[in-house]
Amino acid sequence: MSGTIARQVVEALADPSSTPPEGLFAPGAVTWHSFDEVEAPTVPDTFASLVAIRAVVPDFTMTELRTGDGYAQYVVTGTLPDGSTLRAPAALVVHVEGGMVTRIEEYVDTGQLAPLFALLG
Repeated sequence: MSGTIARQVVEALADPSSTPPEGLFAPGAVTWHSFDEVEAPTVPDTFASLVAIRAVVPDFTMTELRTGDGYAQYVVTGTLPDGSTLRAPAALVVHVEGGMVTRIEEYVDTGQLAPLFALLG
């Protein structure tokens, strides 16, 4: 079941509407990033970040999705304003309690995301 939930998490994050699906995230769910070691509320902060990213990279998404028991591997992709391609393999560890996501841990190489971070300031 955790593989299915991990897939739902990535699909929700990849959805351009950036609206969290009802019942997927537990109240108080958090997202932690390996690149800054910051833990923030998944809803609304993670979804608000995606809105900001899509403002500068409208086709930002996650592709090549593979999931297993409590994890997801994917590739962050998009076209930067200069026409170059953003591509960064990443992984999520998804913690689930009572059928709802309580914590997401995202692992991604900041070097590959540097052009995106530069755009976001």
